[in-house]
Amino acid sequence: MTKRTGEKSQTARSTKRTASRDSAAGGESKAALSKEDLRERSARLWEGQSQSNRGPRPAVSRLDVVQAAMAIADEKGLGALTMHALAERLGFTTMAVYRYFPSKEALIDTIVDVALGSPPHRNEGKGDWRQDVKDWAHAKRAMLCSRPWLAELPFVAAPHGPNWLRWHEAFLQTISDTGLSPEDMMDMLSIVDGYVRGNSDTAISLARAQSQGISIAEWAEAVGADLARAINDPRYPILSAILSSASGGISASSPLPARAGRPRTMDGSFDFGLDRVLDGIQLYMSSQTPTAGKTAK
Repeated sequence: MTKRTGEKSQTARSTKRTASRDSAAGGESKAALSKEDLRERSARLWEGQSQSNRGPRPAVSRLDVVQAAMAIADEKGLGALTMHALAERLGFTTMAVYRYFPSKEALIDTIVDVALGSPPHRNEGKGDWRQDVKDWAHAKRAMLCSRPWLAELPFVAAPHGPNWLRWHEAFLQTISDTGLSPEDMMDMLSIVDGYVRGNSDTAISLARAQSQGISIAEWAEAVGADLARAINDPRYPILSAILSSASGGISASSPLPARAGRPRTMDGSFDFGLDRVLDGIQLYMSSQTPTAGKTAK
């Protein structure tokens, strides 16, 4: 009897801690975050969390809980994902969800890593690093657009899981035979990944709008209407000139900025910018001596 009371007391303390953490909008508060918290979350993410053996056998698996949480985020955004909403989706009490994840942060850590998925496999034998990098960049962009809620994550310290590192490894494989130094390879990863994330903002915005039932045409019209506010506004003289020009302007039939008089597509803009990034990397490679930076096999 004493043991059971102790267990109840321990559970109550744990629930109080997790409830306090979950009360912070979008994640943990600064005061609640500590080195120990990060270490525990990282260990749980990498090593997995065995479900408690106490009580009846769980009706669903941990993966079922993760998929239900992702479905809520897919449908309504990350802000709609609460332990209570997840419990309702599963037909549980809120307390029952904590048997699978001790806090909302631990749940989000897991669904983020699952959402990242696996990167594309490199085309072995072709030796075309530019095409390999392009394939990686397009796959990363497609992944981000397929889960628009990933862009809603707050900028707070969080553990990074196996899939996060798989994307890193896949990119490094694309340039592993170029002769770049290990330091340069990591910098190139940062440059390309930064471009993909930055350029994908608009595509992610469209994906989020589509998930809410807004058509591409409706979204483009709304964006074009906002851009049109700059035309003839003295605060935006250069932008106004571009948006009203014949080659790069906007119109009712083409509400997004054009290129060479033709409607601009987000895919086309992405490829244009990516090629310029790769041109810069190629120029840097050409500036290095042939023997510099050979990577270890």
